[in-house]
Amino acid sequence: MSASALLHAAMLRWLNELSSQGVFTTDVHLTVASWNAWLERATGVAAADVVGRPLLEAFPELAGRRLDRYYRAALNGEASVLSHGFHSHLIRVATPSGHMLQTARVAPLLEGDAIIGTITAIDDVSERVHSETQLRGRIAEAEHARGAAEDALRVKDEFLATLSHELRTPLNAVLGWTRILLGQNVDQEMMTRALHVIDRNAAAQARLIDDMLDMARIVTGKLRLEFAPVDLMAATLAAIDVVAPTAQAKNITIHKMLGNRPLLINADGDRIQQIVWNVLSNAVKFTPQGGRIDLRLGETAEHAQLMITDTGKGISAEFLPHVFERFRQANSSVSRTEGGLGLGLALVQQLVALHGGDIAVSSAGPGHGATFTVTFPLAAADDTQLTLAIGAPSRTLSGRRVMVVDDEEDWCDALAQMLKNHGAEVQVAHTADQALAMISSGDWPHALIADIGLPGTDGFELVRRVRELESGDGRIPAIAVTAYSGKANIRRALEAGFDQYRVKPISSEDVVAAVAGELTARDPREPGKAAGAISQGEL
Repeated sequence: MSASALLHAAMLRWLNELSSQGVFTTDVHLTVASWNAWLERATGVAAADVVGRPLLEAFPELAGRRLDRYYRAALNGEASVLSHGFHSHLIRVATPSGHMLQTARVAPLLEGDAIIGTITAIDDVSERVHSETQLRGRIAEAEHARGAAEDALRVKDEFLATLSHELRTPLNAVLGWTRILLGQNVDQEMMTRALHVIDRNAAAQARLIDDMLDMARIVTGKLRLEFAPVDLMAATLAAIDVVAPTAQAKNITIHKMLGNRPLLINADGDRIQQIVWNVLSNAVKFTPQGGRIDLRLGETAEHAQLMITDTGKGISAEFLPHVFERFRQANSSVSRTEGGLGLGLALVQQLVALHGGDIAVSSAGPGHGATFTVTFPLAAADDTQLTLAIGAPSRTLSGRRVMVVDDEEDWCDALAQMLKNHGAEVQVAHTADQALAMISSGDWPHALIADIGLPGTDGFELVRRVRELESGDGRIPAIAVTAYSGKANIRRALEAGFDQYRVKPISSEDVVAAVAGELTARDPREPGKAAGAISQGEL
């Protein structure tokens, strides 16, 4: 046998026995002439069962799927490629996961220029397709993650820009009017106007800071709630009183359908008022001049329900699912007409959830207003004592001497004036050493209000030394009023000897209520004499 014949025989043996493709041939009548070992293994059809048979008789589905045309094209000298994406397979091969995905090439067999038959080569691309599918999935996941990251960065940038705007705007008004008052003589009318502007804008800044701190406490699980029976109707009325001036300025009518009896829920009274105020102020903000807001209270067998409906701008269907998301606003552009950080409603949803309740929003679309529905579990039937600290009347401090210790002179003067307005005699010290000197000289106050962050000796040490100076049967009520917050500082203050802990900013009503509340448990006749100290567990 010649060398070329040997080479030809070896090539045929390799195609038949070792090829990683399925290869079969036909003559010009499409009778199967060869069927290699790969096809035997893959299809389970032995070569002896198919060789010598017409191809379309052995595999009639080829004609049914109109694949026979590719063989007729091959007999006319044309080669064709069958892709897995379009044809799926040439010869169906069952696999545990379904069937084998294939690509196939059908070409003419030539002897010189004469066509003597066809040849078909089949590749199993199942694994490749699976890998490509996984790769496309990973690419899609990566694209989704990148999109989410870009959205988060965009929301963060928008939030920071909004935060800067919302903090600077009231600060600008405060500084502007302060400089006007300091730089020229003003009449009483301008003085009154300036003070109102300063008060309003400082309060706006305080609310922004409170909202951010509350959200941070909720996210970190550090928000503390004091549960007691609370009248939802009273809380709603108190919130209405707060927003009423703003509503009146916009000629907005607030229509109340609150019933005529208390609606008790087990909740933190301050937080319930915060929830109602946030939702109601949101309605006022987005309701145009001359609009209307309806408040309706109702109850079922187990729940109390508050509905707040406005005739405001409404909410688009696209934005409705995002109403309660942090930092999300329907219009976050610089051209927006409403202020805010996009935290209020997110905070409301979290607070409602912490009370075991639910909040929902509905709107027919832009221009058709919105309805917020808040539900809370009703208080148990045996909860008969109502403890609601909303709208509590101020108590007089007439005849009481209160010592204020704070190194911030502006705040110290303001706090002293608050106390004087309620009848107190006020002693002022700007350091712990000054306060201790006054007390050591026998000038004992009825109550002590002190900052924690004092120069030199801090507030913790101050109250410890005051406790050491007290006689065995006397104890001065001591209240920490400080900008430092957090459980660690509260615990440390109580352990040092403070009876209460308040975080700045604090209103005059809160200061007076705290002082008066402490004095009610003590003999008010003698400074430094107490009927009994309040334990930490009672605070």
